[in-house]
Amino acid sequence: MKIKYFAWIKDITNKDHEEINKNYPKNIEDLKKILSSHYPALEKHINKNILRFAVNMEYVSTNKNLNSSDEIAIFPPVSGG
Repeated sequence: MKIKYFAWIKDITNKDHEEINKNYPKNIEDLKKILSSHYPALEKHINKNILRFAVNMEYVSTNKNLNSSDEIAIFPPVSGG
């Protein structure tokens, strides 16, 4: 499973992506728990439910089930004018 980080999320994780090769999260909620434990500075953003997730290049808004071959991208909220 590949996790890709974008914008200021990369600054918090100090990486633009990482691989999970065992103990895969079963769904987005499990992934959020893993991310919160690995990156405590990211936890407040996860708890506020402001991050956006895409699974295999499709945005998801529900607690989607995940597979070991999935690519998950994590984005901050988008703003603009």
